[in-house]
Amino acid sequence: MKIKIDQNNFWLLVPLTGFAVGTLYIGSSYGPVSAFIPFWASVFMLMTCLFVLVGLDNPADDGDAEKANQPGIKSVLSAAGWITAFVAMAYCIGLIPAAVVYTFCSMYLFGGKKLTMALGVSVVLGLILFGLFEYVLEKELYKGVFIEGLA
Repeated sequence: MKIKIDQNNFWLLVPLTGFAVGTLYIGSSYGPVSAFIPFWASVFMLMTCLFVLVGLDNPADDGDAEKANQPGIKSVLSAAGWITAFVAMAYCIGLIPAAVVYTFCSMYLFGGKKLTMALGVSVVLGLILFGLFEYVLEKELYKGVFIEGLA
């Protein structure tokens, strides 16, 4: 198999790789327990960037087939917008309610799932996150500026 550098995704991978290296560096100054998630998230992100950069994610040799699988700028901006909306919701209403809303919108509006399925999965996700962090890990997640402002 011939490895060819993917020029189309190169400029997208540069900031992602920089972000992964930055979190790896910053996470290395944390304690052993706190550094676990940033370290492994950074390692997996670096491996994914390398995987995409060398073109192993799309082994087709046909240039037309490669272009057909490339996401358009509209879908990339939409994905970035959804992530930004999730961060804004998490800041305002907290992480768990934001995850529930994000999951519901992703499944129902973009995934084409039925309303009952999207609602069910979203609510179950919220309950699992709440139970996991409040009872199993005994850690309180960020509740958002609106909730903390009321308390």
